[in-house]
Amino acid sequence: MAYSPSFLAIQKELNDKYGTVFRQIGQVDRRRLPTGVFNLDYCLGGGLPVNRVILICGHKACYKTILALKTIKSYQSLCNFCFESISNCSCGGQFSLDRDEEIIISGPLKTVYIDTEHALDPALPLRLGINPENFYIFDPPHGEAACQYAEKFARIPEVGIIVTDSLAALVPEDELEKGYFDKMAQSLRSRLIARMYRALITHLNKSGYPPRLAIAINHLLPNRGGYGDILPGGETQKYLSSVVLKLQIIRKQYISIDKKGEEVLEEEEDSDEPKRAVKLVDPDASKIRKQPIRFIVEHSKVSPDLMKGEFEIFLGEDRDIRFGDTDDFNAVYYRASKIGLTDGVKKSDLRQLWREDKLAYERIKRSIIQGI
Repeated sequence: MAYSPSFLAIQKELNDKYGTVFRQIGQVDRRRLPTGVFNLDYCLGGGLPVNRVILICGHKACYKTILALKTIKSYQSLCNFCFESISNCSCGGQFSLDRDEEIIISGPLKTVYIDTEHALDPALPLRLGINPENFYIFDPPHGEAACQYAEKFARIPEVGIIVTDSLAALVPEDELEKGYFDKMAQSLRSRLIARMYRALITHLNKSGYPPRLAIAINHLLPNRGGYGDILPGGETQKYLSSVVLKLQIIRKQYISIDKKGEEVLEEEEDSDEPKRAVKLVDPDASKIRKQPIRFIVEHSKVSPDLMKGEFEIFLGEDRDIRFGDTDDFNAVYYRASKIGLTDGVKKSDLRQLWREDKLAYERIKRSIIQGI
């Protein structure tokens, strides 16, 4: 059935102004930004989707900030336009913003970290391997400034990633000036977050712009009644986020010193249970101990919902291990054996490759994920 001329005229007008009218013919945007966590990237079909808003939530000390910073590190190691390794980049590290005026943007793009908590250790991004030349930290004085400049950064194509840490620490200016019991200051944060989300969604999806994304971090607070958790700022942020990730600590680990001066690794499954000693460790081993973490994909518009998995983060540094790296070897070997990548390859050889050739190991992980 042919379209009427009136519809074609409207379609041409919208495409000339916004470039957003098209027919869905089954083509899906497969571009994903790897987070550096293999199991998480596998569940998300390769990583975080582009031109979307991602929400990372969880209770205290579940490494939400480290996951966001690891994503920035992964972003800096790839071409910011085709998300391929720099050696295999097919676009030449350039992006044509306006084909008529030939405005060319060349990478690498900048990443902005909005620290609303004013608590980010300046040495932490360096320990994780982030290049400080394209990494900028903004300490907003109040919530309006954080949301306003997050929106301004999303308007310009030179910024690739915007991280807001955290939404729970957003304090509106009116709330700072008015009293604690002033009813006019209530629910300001919820409206502020909803306004920022709507603006980010609009600006991140501008036609003709390079692929970008925004990451919002929020804390989960225990409900007073004992059932479920409270998300500061309201549930609207979950509905407006394309992917909602929830992080959980499987078991907390501590290093204590006994009467003999030896280090003891202690674990606890739940906060109500007492800590129990697991084994004695020497100082060298304690530097590279690992913290197990569970993630849940509570909501996703680009992958199946309610998927979960586990990973372990190194809490120390060694010769070939950096602080914040994840121990994904067993998961990679299991997935590779399922699709036949390990035929004739010993497990010890793959582990040696993991330690000596990081680039080859990353190629194996991407081959597994792309073979889904």
